[in-house]
Amino acid sequence: MKTGLNHTVRVTVAALSIVMGLGAAVPAAAQCPGDVTDNAEVNGGDLGLVLAAWGSNGASEPGTDINEDGVVNGADLAYVLGAWGPCPTAGIVKAWGANYESQCNVPWNLGPCTTVAAGAGHNLALLTDNSVRAWGSNTAGQCDIPADLGSCKAIAVGISHSLALRTDGSVRAWGACGNGQCDIPPDLGPCKALTAGNSHSIALRNDGTVTAWGYDNYNNHIVPTDLGLCSAVDSGIYHTVAIRTDGIVRSWGQNTCGQCDVPADLGPCTDISAGANHTIALRADGTVRAWGNNAYGQSDVPTGLGVCTDVAAGAQHNVVLAADGTVQLWGYNDYGQRNIPTDLRPCSTISGGFFHTVVIQR
Repeated sequence: MKTGLNHTVRVTVAALSIVMGLGAAVPAAAQCPGDVTDNAEVNGGDLGLVLAAWGSNGASEPGTDINEDGVVNGADLAYVLGAWGPCPTAGIVKAWGANYESQCNVPWNLGPCTTVAAGAGHNLALLTDNSVRAWGSNTAGQCDIPADLGSCKAIAVGISHSLALRTDGSVRAWGACGNGQCDIPPDLGPCKALTAGNSHSIALRNDGTVTAWGYDNYNNHIVPTDLGLCSAVDSGIYHTVAIRTDGIVRSWGQNTCGQCDVPADLGPCTDISAGANHTIALRADGTVRAWGNNAYGQSDVPTGLGVCTDVAAGAQHNVVLAADGTVQLWGYNDYGQRNIPTDLRPCSTISGGFFHTVVIQR
């Protein structure tokens, strides 16, 4: 019976698309458009609310204007019918904290994602089809994805610029470029990772060498000549951290709070992240260390944290991911960036923005 119902719904949606002149097929319900009642399932309850608000602007029942075109009509009905049944969970992006640039308003039609990068006021997401989406502040065009960007495998965000690593290993950049942070070096060559700071960009090339461009007053754009080959790199506002292929952490740039003073007993690490003026590292044994500014307790790693698989630093808070997909946070919380949503499912990816947090559920 279920197969027959699904078949009927698909035919109905196709017919609605033709009759109502919809420009494209009904999108995948990755953010579950149509779940008006917000119960993780699109069913008769959602259909009833849409029909009750038909022809209105949806003000009488928030959420019924699913496509946000100002009226509840057949287009919204098509979304409900197309998403009928349980809502998908894997790849769903969730965001919370400061929202002054709408950086926590995840696009309702974003689609399932594999990677997310949180910045000061904007975010980038890498979808499962290798396309890139952006939302939030766009004062310098940092959310204007190049039309010819193509297939990508990694993303990074600076204060007001964005970076993408294409599947062929080439790098693209857009947004603010007042200090050359979007001027890709012509001899860069194929890369495997990216990061961005205030007004500079850094790439980890396929051969393990690190290249930087742009400019800031703390020489973040000048890679140490004795750095050696690296396996990971990350940049805060004015300082950069890297993990060499032997697991040793190196850091350079602004050091006003000791954020570049790598602890002598740190040992080999597998992941690293730079905040505004602190640093957090994931050691090879799954334990976490942090150092630098501690005005908000961001360098005080909680006791009993357990074994972790990923770390991410916001401006003044930290996000860590445990093996079971649970998320823990500590540090600054004036914008609620540490307030984990009660409906958050186990996660696969984490990212810390300035004063907000973004994750992907698995």
